[in-house]
Amino acid sequence: MSLAIYPAIKLGENQEKIRRSISRLTTGLNILAGGTSGDFAEGLSLNAEGKSNQKVISTTKVGLDLLKTAESALVELAALATRLREIGIADTNSSNSASDTAALNAEAIAVSDTIDDIVSTAKFHNLALLSTSDRTFATVKDVDGNTTTIKTTAGIAATNISDATNSNTTADTAIGEIQTSLGHVAGHINSLDAYQNTANALASIELESAAKLMDTNFALETAKLMKKTLIQKYATSMVSKANEIEENKKLLIL
Repeated sequence: MSLAIYPAIKLGENQEKIRRSISRLTTGLNILAGGTSGDFAEGLSLNAEGKSNQKVISTTKVGLDLLKTAESALVELAALATRLREIGIADTNSSNSASDTAALNAEAIAVSDTIDDIVSTAKFHNLALLSTSDRTFATVKDVDGNTTTIKTTAGIAATNISDATNSNTTADTAIGEIQTSLGHVAGHINSLDAYQNTANALASIELESAAKLMDTNFALETAKLMKKTLIQKYATSMVSKANEIEENKKLLIL
């Protein structure tokens, strides 16, 4: 048997291995050129799950933005209602002059109108945030499409006053309703934060696991390619040397 046959066989095998390594390195996909299809299929499933959790993250972010916008509006309402209460208390002062009373009445009406206006017009993406009755919204909380209900208010009654008289009593009612609404908002912010953090953790784990199953390990594959290239050079040299020996044998026979 020719001395060149065995090195030539190994040379062909090594060439195929080099081709596979180059294929993995150029595409970044481990499935190509001999990768495990089972691992790749599992990677696809994990990747899809990870992408779904990323969508949950973006959906809960919208819900959080809605709640934080409502929270800002409620904080402003609390400040206005507190001022309305102060006006009502000031109005009870028997030493007020006619001009004092007129000023208090004017301010009370302005503050009242502003409270009622914010309650009726505050919006997020064209959705009314507050109301004189319950305002609730459904938002996705997981990859199965299940939703959770978030509430921005249980209702804030219109103050609708015409002067400062007893405006402190009206303000007390509004302050209580605003505090209740802030409690709903704070609770749902914590809930959505938890759902978002969970989805974020799951997405990171799933996408990383998918990448390990689907993507080429460039450092390892590069090292393999260098090793195979060296073997290729050595095998080529052996084949060449073996062919040279065979040719010399022919010359000796002749």
